[in-house]
Amino acid sequence: MAYRIYLPPCYGENGRTYPTLYMLPGNNQTDAIWDSLGLDETAEQAIQNDEIPPQIIVMPEGGWIALNSSGGSFSYESVIMDDLIPFIETTYCAWSDPAGRAIGGLSRGGYWALEIAFRHAEQFASVGGHSASLYDIAAGPDLNPQHTGLTHNLGQLRIYLDIGENDSGIGNTRKLHEDLTAQEIPHTWVLNQGGHDNAYWSAHLREYLDWYSAGWPSINDLPPTCIK
Repeated sequence: MAYRIYLPPCYGENGRTYPTLYMLPGNNQTDAIWDSLGLDETAEQAIQNDEIPPQIIVMPEGGWIALNSSGGSFSYESVIMDDLIPFIETTYCAWSDPAGRAIGGLSRGGYWALEIAFRHAEQFASVGGHSASLYDIAAGPDLNPQHTGLTHNLGQLRIYLDIGENDSGIGNTRKLHEDLTAQEIPHTWVLNQGGHDNAYWSAHLREYLDWYSAGWPSINDLPPTCIK
């Protein structure tokens, strides 16, 4: 499975390790989507200006398995948890600790990010659902984030939900926000102008990076042990 990776400008210096952000694509999108939206350029500028900490950003493909599975074993969840994350953490100077991992996605990728993080909350610091498409009718209550977000122990997992007010999928995302609120589960809810399209996501890249970065420890607090 293809993936793209952004490495910060200081990568390879002083044996540093870096927190890692995994950003998943929507249906029928490839590993190119976040790159084409400008996520890497936005991160580069903010890091060079010392506005966010240096970090690795991994942008994987979704492919057939993301489109045709709902979660659990032999799904896109297992690709991310059992294949992609271990590969990244053995290949690159990624800090292999839950405090150093965040996951997010747009549209169907937003479903997957929430599905994965709610079922593995102890493995991530933060999760973001950006215009998350939460209408997988094949996902039972053990998989669907609309249920697992309320029934699983999410611990200290940071949660971000945003969507455009003209997005046709706003109903389920708003309901998840309302249900989390009713159960007093902390999360960030952002309702923006716009729809379900590239213009919406590209307009909010910096907001996403700022939010994920707020969950990272200082780069000086990370163990400088990478020898790759």
